[in-house]
Amino acid sequence: MIKLSNLADYAVVLMSNIASCPDDIHTALALNAETRVPLPTVSKILGKLAKANLLVSHRGVGGGFSMNDRKENITIADIVEAVDGPVQLTNCLSDEDDCCDYEPVCMTRSKWDKINKAVYEALNTVPLSEMVEQPYDFFPAPSYERLRKNKG
Repeated sequence: MIKLSNLADYAVVLMSNIASCPDDIHTALALNAETRVPLPTVSKILGKLAKANLLVSHRGVGGGFSMNDRKENITIADIVEAVDGPVQLTNCLSDEDDCCDYEPVCMTRSKWDKINKAVYEALNTVPLSEMVEQPYDFFPAPSYERLRKNKG
């Protein structure tokens, strides 16, 4: 299964939340309350995003984190790479020379490279601004209690 790490998933959630109010300074505690991402995880992710220059850290009273660039200029690939490192679907796509014993006879490496590039490009073409937009036809799912009453 090809799957984003939980940290990358949470990082996109946090960045989307921050991007929805891009001029504000956001605290880890407020982001925890708004997103329900565990506070230690929020703090860890915010540190990684700031280290990658996606966020600016503001110290002291009234401190927190703010956007370092416009949400249109930040891609999902930027966020994923900030917390997980380069997008890499298989070990043989690393920069290491001897990543696999089968490399000299492997027929699939070039194909994995093509697939990896396609996944990266897909992540790199979606700006954070698109994650913040709400479609006009969005309606929250009905609650379980409402569904039970209608059946009953």
